Amino acid sequence: MSTRALARFVAEMKYESLPPEVIERARVHLLDGLGCLLAGTTGGPGRSAAEMVAALRTHGGDATVFAGRTRGSLRDAAFVNAMTLYSVGLNDIHTGSVSHPGGCVIPTVLAAGEARNVPGQEMLVSMIAGYEVMCRVGRSIMPSHRERGFHPTGTCGTFGTTAATARMMGLTADQTANAFGIAGSQAAGLFEFHKDGALTMVFHAARAAQNGIEAALLATTGLTGPFTVLEGERGFCRATSNAFDESLLTRKLGQSYEVMATGFRPYYGCSSTLAASGCTAALMKRLGIKSPDEVAEVTVRCHAVVEHDNREDDPQTLLAARLSLPFNVSLVLARGDVVTADLYDEDLRDPVVRASLKKVHVVRDDTMPRFGCTMTMKLTNGETAEEAILAPRGEADRPLTWDDVTDKFRRLTSAVMHAKGAQPVIDAVHNLETTGPRVLAQRMVESIK
Repeated sequence: MSTRALARFVAEMKYESLPPEVIERARVHLLDGLGCLLAGTTGGPGRSAAEMVAALRTHGGDATVFAGRTRGSLRDAAFVNAMTLYSVGLNDIHTGSVSHPGGCVIPTVLAAGEARNVPGQEMLVSMIAGYEVMCRVGRSIMPSHRERGFHPTGTCGTFGTTAATARMMGLTADQTANAFGIAGSQAAGLFEFHKDGALTMVFHAARAAQNGIEAALLATTGLTGPFTVLEGERGFCRATSNAFDESLLTRKLGQSYEVMATGFRPYYGCSSTLAASGCTAALMKRLGIKSPDEVAEVTVRCHAVVEHDNREDDPQTLLAARLSLPFNVSLVLARGDVVTADLYDEDLRDPVVRASLKKVHVVRDDTMPRFGCTMTMKLTNGETAEEAILAPRGEADRPLTWDDVTDKFRRLTSAVMHAKGAQPVIDAVHNLETTGPRVLAQRMVESIK
């Protein structure tokens, strides 16, 4: 049975048995996610989550809530920190499941690692386990799961955070299977946020982190869940998709690792807009464009999903802007290059950015890969040029390196960290096996202005 096979795999994973390149890729993703988490501490979603926890009078506990630098229970810290991390539009992406594992799993292992004082190597193993389960579940039900209106980061993320927590708590294979069974009745998240840029998208990662921790904790008390929760006739996969491939849950389990199939976002935007932003920057450089006023029209030929989901040319929220291909192209036209930091309300209303929105035309092209595009730019002087990016930098087969992510981390966190705050955090991640999650969390707190 697939659920029990995954549970056994999670329970029996050993740091010493993992390929070194898998451990190192997880380390790079960890630093990448922590940069997003720290950058998000000044944003609205993280503050909203922190205020909710405070209003429930559940603050104070064993784990750090980075938005506000307070303390919370394991569950509440993971909830707030996931909301904070995922609110920043530069976290990682697993294209096979169209989900963002770092947004769910990293806050979970950070909170659980700090609260339980686990060794650093166990934090990395638990993170790898979380990515593995979350992404395999997503692969098995895509694309119909998303087409039916579910948001994989929230739904599949619940299984990933359950795996990570179960591993970190030392649950047996049977306890882990029970936890998966409990998680199946919690996994949720609707894609309707895409309609108007509502912030429930960010909430989904936070709820996944919270639910996964609850599922693992409940399993330790003796609460049971169905051992066929994934593959069963009325299980999660068949209930939430029209086409379920059970073999993808366990194919090459322990031979290939999903963290290696997870990509990075080197600059602002959603995964579907990165290629267009890169094309815009390349054309501006090649044509010597100094002002968006020199550009008369931009046509982007892209995959059908992108044309349907990312064509909004008048976004009214920051999340809608992140998801909008015209906005991301206009942002590059206004700023002269791709943006490597998060955006704020003043960026959303920037008149220079908004002046170019109607110049951008999004056209369906069934020859385009899912995350690639071809751009034609026409200038006011009549000149026309074309650029294509079929596989954006940062994708799993073109990953960012440790040095790339270190540079991204410094730029992303520069507004929220002390001048010398970045290096101690970077060092703590680099040496996590000896520093451990408690030292890492403390250095993160000390780095914030």
